[in-house]
Amino acid sequence: MTIKTILFLAFPNVGEQDLLAPWELLRGLSYDLARDGEDQLDITLGNFDGGVVTTHMGAQLQLDRTLTAEDRFDLLYVPGGIGGGEAAQDERVLDLIRAHHAEGRWVAANCSGVGVVHRSGILEGLEFQAPAVLARRIRGEGGTVADPRRLWGVLPEEKIFTSGGAATVHPSTIALVAYLFGEQRARAMAITWDSYAVHGEPLFSPSGPLANDDPASREALQDGMEKVFLPDVVGAA
Repeated sequence: MTIKTILFLAFPNVGEQDLLAPWELLRGLSYDLARDGEDQLDITLGNFDGGVVTTHMGAQLQLDRTLTAEDRFDLLYVPGGIGGGEAAQDERVLDLIRAHHAEGRWVAANCSGVGVVHRSGILEGLEFQAPAVLARRIRGEGGTVADPRRLWGVLPEEKIFTSGGAATVHPSTIALVAYLFGEQRARAMAITWDSYAVHGEPLFSPSGPLANDDPASREALQDGMEKVFLPDVVGAA
């Protein structure tokens, strides 16, 4: 599938870095493709309520589109943030993820967005990547988070991309561009944004570097925050 349309799901209390870093990088790619006379790449910010969305640190973003259940995109990107907890309980969101996956479209997620995609059920039986804060929680719900974790990973047959927390978002987006649009495009992006100077050749791999987790710090983080980013299912016993 040639990627021509991408939706960034901008739910209330979305994380600014999780949403806007990949959005900006892919908007830049869209500009480069248009400049070079290649296929148009449409990048959309949207959710089911429309209007203005407030991020989890209080910024207000004007959305491009109010979604319906019938809307489809070549790539659906689910970012993270505190609002991922509520999004993981929103059947409109979960059904949109399921529909995209069932139709062979790409689904990508970072940070708590991985928890949202996990709750949709499309990761069942697959090994995938997740942020430290949710790795234990998702495993406890039956998900197979890679151990040890990697900072990002492509599941090409399933057309699923997962990555860790906010620090992974910039490099993982370049890795996703390398996989979907080619290394030449990704390499130009990495050099333009100074990413290559920091991360080097791993940027162009579909499997990210191993996470350098500190077990004690990770457990303390999980104890305090995992149910904030992925609360219990409402009505569950």
